[in-house]
Amino acid sequence: MSRRNLPPFPVTGFGLLLVEGGDERWLCESVAGPAVWQGLVCWYGSGRSDLPALAALAARDPSFGHARSVGLLLDVEDDPNGAYRLAEETLAAFGASTPPVHGLLAGNPRRLGAFLAPDGKAPGSIEHLCRLAVRNQTLSACVDALVGCAQPTHGTAALAAKGWLNAYLAMCPDPRLRFHQAFDPGAGGIDPGHPVFEPLKNFLQSL
Repeated sequence: MSRRNLPPFPVTGFGLLLVEGGDERWLCESVAGPAVWQGLVCWYGSGRSDLPALAALAARDPSFGHARSVGLLLDVEDDPNGAYRLAEETLAAFGASTPPVHGLLAGNPRRLGAFLAPDGKAPGSIEHLCRLAVRNQTLSACVDALVGCAQPTHGTAALAAKGWLNAYLAMCPDPRLRFHQAFDPGAGGIDPGHPVFEPLKNFLQSL
């Protein structure tokens, strides 16, 4: 695992957030808000399989001792048990010896925890949360009708939600809208202040 494109750790107290990829990073920054985000350092990989190596790299960093907490955002996908095992393996790099409890940070002197999207138990991903938080409900109903007509065979609940969200964003006023732009207030995309994100926001605030 290379440190390329990963921000350095400060030499004052900070919360470390590990996420699967860039989409998760943009979601967390938007949901957390500037005041919370400035106290966090976010490292992201190129997929969930990168997380244990990313954690091991962080734990070896000379400035890691300044981390007051470590949080992990991970999609459940279609395998809740597998997601919890991966979260446990990832947090073990920081000394965790017990399985994580969804949405909770625990430990001393450094608190550790994991948020498993969408809610710690149901199959799914961050896209399931984003789908509930889209700004245009009329357009949402149109996309529902499109998906019902097309009957795509995406294979997993996570891929189906991603396909739905991509279709929604493509129908926004700017069809070139990318995920990180979808949280802009005037884009008609995703509302980061929607109540569905409240548990994630609380998790980020606790880091």
